[in-house]
Amino acid sequence: MIILKGNVIPCTGAPLMEKAAVVVEDGKISRVCRQNELQAPEDAEILEIEDGTIMPGLIEQHCHIGNSGKPSSLAFYCTNPYEETVYMLEELEELLNAGYTSIRDVGGTANFLKKAWKMGKVKGPRIFASGRLISDTGGHGDELQSFPLEFSKTGLSGVLIVDGVEECRKGARLMFRDKADFLKICTTGGVMSEGDQPGHANFTVEEIRTFVEEAELKGTYVATHAEGTKGIYQALVGGVKSIEHGTFLDDRCIELMEKSGAWLVPTLSTMYLLTKNKDKLVPWTREKVDGIYEQHCSAARRAYEAGIKIGTGTDFIYDRSMMPYGKNAMELELLTEIGMSPMEALMAATKTGAEIILRGEELGTVEEGKLADLIIVRGNPLEDITLLQEAGNIPVVLQEGKIVKNHTGAPFR
Repeated sequence: MIILKGNVIPCTGAPLMEKAAVVVEDGKISRVCRQNELQAPEDAEILEIEDGTIMPGLIEQHCHIGNSGKPSSLAFYCTNPYEETVYMLEELEELLNAGYTSIRDVGGTANFLKKAWKMGKVKGPRIFASGRLISDTGGHGDELQSFPLEFSKTGLSGVLIVDGVEECRKGARLMFRDKADFLKICTTGGVMSEGDQPGHANFTVEEIRTFVEEAELKGTYVATHAEGTKGIYQALVGGVKSIEHGTFLDDRCIELMEKSGAWLVPTLSTMYLLTKNKDKLVPWTREKVDGIYEQHCSAARRAYEAGIKIGTGTDFIYDRSMMPYGKNAMELELLTEIGMSPMEALMAATKTGAEIILRGEELGTVEEGKLADLIIVRGNPLEDITLLQEAGNIPVVLQEGKIVKNHTGAPFR
């Protein structure tokens, strides 16, 4: 038995509970109560941090493990897959150290690490992964259009190029054969891809519906890279559940999201950092970023005000001096700048995140019966949400009841 003592943010919508205790047994939360209500057994391991706040482990809902630290799209294609695995393991450990106990990888090869994680061979967050990013020819995933098409089709970048209904169906089935948990497609162009624009629409509604049909057969859903209005709209008409970015969402798209219950994972962090570091960008990206962060914030704000369920993801895939892994919680700060309360931002990173990785009944809140994915924060993130951006402010991380980080300076007793 492990007992954590401190203030508790349950991330259920309930207020902070002061002087609380969380009891962990057999990997799960067995009790949440006031400290004065608990009679601890003599053999219990107790950890109490002065001014500590206990909350659910964070969930990174839009990442590409192994793709950070690359100076350009070309580097994605030129990295040996064995070398890529080293980067993936490093990034997973950094995320866990920063309090992220689960991730949703939205395009890459992290799906091949899931089995090793379950066996305890990989130290990092649990992995919910799409497998390769699926794009059409000339679309966002076909990033280097000055090169022959065969270059994009190598698969080394974690991209699958398909065209037409039958190729879409075969591509979806191939990803599920590779143990994908959901599908990630591209229904618009992007800021970082060469040769297209965010406003370009990709895949027909019929092709999109094909992906959705195949995902539903497996009991899961489709997420899409979608920045431009037309591509967002077509994705929603086709049944896509998760809109990634949503930069040019309009009222018609928001209305469809309300009706379908689709999620928005805006990834404000990447647009913010691209704009801030414009001089470091490749020419085709530099040309596209002017004014786009303001537009992105406006769209996310309108979605939030309409009651769309919003998740937190960063999409950190560029130069690590620009997009540092471990500081992924900057997304929460940016969400508060578009109108979310600190509590709402924390719930987006935990409770909503658990729903998005299809584990809402097991993860995302501090409640009895849930898996004990927990962190302790020095201080109160409701008062200063930037605390979560420094791994040093998160001295304790538990994952399914196991202590995977204990930097308190004091042993359990």
